Amino acid sequence: MKHTIRIASLVLAAAMLLASVGCLIKTGDSASDSSAVANSGKAEPAKSPASGDRDAIAVKLGDITFTAGDVEDVYNSYIELFTYYGMSAPTDDESIAEYVQMSIEGLLSDAVYEWKAKEYGLTLTADELAEVDANAHYAADEEYTDIILSYAEYYTDAGAVEKVSDLTAEQLEETLYYVNLDVQYYYEDDTADIDVYISDAYDNYYKLYLNEAYQNKLQGKIDTETSEADEDAWYEDELGTQKSVMDADPTYYRTYREDLANGYSTTPILYVPEGIAIIQVIALSPEGEAPAEIATLEAELSELEASYGRLALNGAAEEELEATRAQYDEKKAKLDELKDSYYGSVVRQAEELYAQLEAGGDFTAVASSADEAFAEEQVIYLTDTDYSYPDELREAVAALSDGEHTAVINVGDTYYIVNLVGKLTQGPVDRETVAEAIAAEALAKAKEDSWNDQVSAWENEAFASAVYYKDAYAYIGH
Repeated sequence: MKHTIRIASLVLAAAMLLASVGCLIKTGDSASDSSAVANSGKAEPAKSPASGDRDAIAVKLGDITFTAGDVEDVYNSYIELFTYYGMSAPTDDESIAEYVQMSIEGLLSDAVYEWKAKEYGLTLTADELAEVDANAHYAADEEYTDIILSYAEYYTDAGAVEKVSDLTAEQLEETLYYVNLDVQYYYEDDTADIDVYISDAYDNYYKLYLNEAYQNKLQGKIDTETSEADEDAWYEDELGTQKSVMDADPTYYRTYREDLANGYSTTPILYVPEGIAIIQVIALSPEGEAPAEIATLEAELSELEASYGRLALNGAAEEELEATRAQYDEKKAKLDELKDSYYGSVVRQAEELYAQLEAGGDFTAVASSADEAFAEEQVIYLTDTDYSYPDELREAVAALSDGEHTAVINVGDTYYIVNLVGKLTQGPVDRETVAEAIAAEALAKAKEDSWNDQVSAWENEAFASAVYYKDAYAYIGH
């Protein structure tokens, strides 16, 4: 907990910077050469201000400028992040140059969208800028809340609370004391406090959302079309993936289907594994916990049955047998009364619904009248254990034909009636039934590929077009 502020800043730095790490792992371009930044673009060392001046201009990209302090801050964030994960800070000139290069390329990569948007004459409206500001404020406020609540839980007697306003004035004061200690440690400044940290967080989030806004503007400039060959390639690749995944674990068919239904995915289902059926379920359970006496009586009846058997085998007198039977009957009557009180209404409702189905009622319509039902179609795996359903249901459904329903099935405290909509045939689905979705997914992939290629080209152009004031940032890392 001591370094929560420090770690939070590392996470933020990672979010801002990890996208640019990819620059170092490209091959065949300037980013793979540790001297690329120093030797590319236009270097004007003679015009650069004195080394060590954080306000000195270090890099220019069009009318976008970065100071030596900007480069140094990114450099330090990288060093801190990598050190946190166990890697040593660089000490030799070549390694330091690589980190400085990565820092500058990260800044330039982040500026590419704004740079190109201006080149295309694209600007952000007042409403769009207001949305960027609102998003940045929201993210910074959320970070403030997370920090305060985590420190409060650790350092005070507040425990786990949901809102800062839940803290007393004394708890908040104590929390801020420890937060500000870590802020001062992070900034190496005895005057810094949480407001300074959150102000910096807001600035970083603003840059992040501004960049995203420019990106959205530019993406509209990329026109992409697909051919039949593109659709075939996407289909074959996705079909192979789904077949591999679902043959290994057929219950993933349910995941694919639910993700589609809930809007988590637009990828169509292209394959059906073995043993998949579509069902509708009525599931009725009593409210609350079953009376503990039910289990007690059931245990006592089992013991009386065993006792009666032993007495009979040992030739016990009729009077003793009769007494055991009477005791059994008394407990059984009491058990039946308790069960009827707890389960009775549920059992009678299940039997009534079953009678309606047997009389030709539509399952969806009948289920809609139940207190608790799941008439929407669901997936069950019939070939082996499906942990979403009791084995008794799976075995009963396996014995049905399409369109049939089970009798009332009691498992634990629940009474089920299951309708088999249909058992699916293993293998690829009819491609024509998902042709539109395939075309949409192939186009989405082509757009993503085109966009990534375009951004990569823009980045390389930015690295070559930027003006580097090498003397301004030569001090960094030394």
